[in-house]
Amino acid sequence: MSNQKLIKEYLGIISEIQAEIKKLENDTRVLNKLYVILDVLHDEPIPYIVEKHGISQGTVYNWIREWNEGGMEGLKRKKGSKGQSKLTDEQLILLDEIIQEENLQTAREVKDKIEKEFEVKYSIRSIERIMKKLGYSYTKPYKIYAKMPADAEEQLKKTLDI
Repeated sequence: MSNQKLIKEYLGIISEIQAEIKKLENDTRVLNKLYVILDVLHDEPIPYIVEKHGISQGTVYNWIREWNEGGMEGLKRKKGSKGQSKLTDEQLILLDEIIQEENLQTAREVKDKIEKEFEVKYSIRSIERIMKKLGYSYTKPYKIYAKMPADAEEQLKKTLDI
């Protein structure tokens, strides 16, 4: 492949594309909800609807409630619930580089770095989501028991080999 760019880029193109994708995703969500409402109107059994659409029974009843309370508008995303990131795509790329350069290990460290570098506040849960979006895995720490024998790992390995 040549070094020639395949797509003409300009400032903000990534943000623009992602905003358009978000709009279409929202339209798809409403469409899925309408299919469920249509199935309910056709007296399909709830267990059948759950299996057909791959959603939970609670979700079906939530969408029915939204429909009953607001019709078509009730199924659409509410104003102010955009859930958009406070960081731009460029800032996320920079954050990824910072995490790698400074070998940040915990969500708390990343949270502090975001507040210092970008002056944006997030909850720890939001930081975990951002880290997952950037491709970092999150595991909960495990307990090390004080009464555990020093050779516990070796004992476990022996037991598993048997």
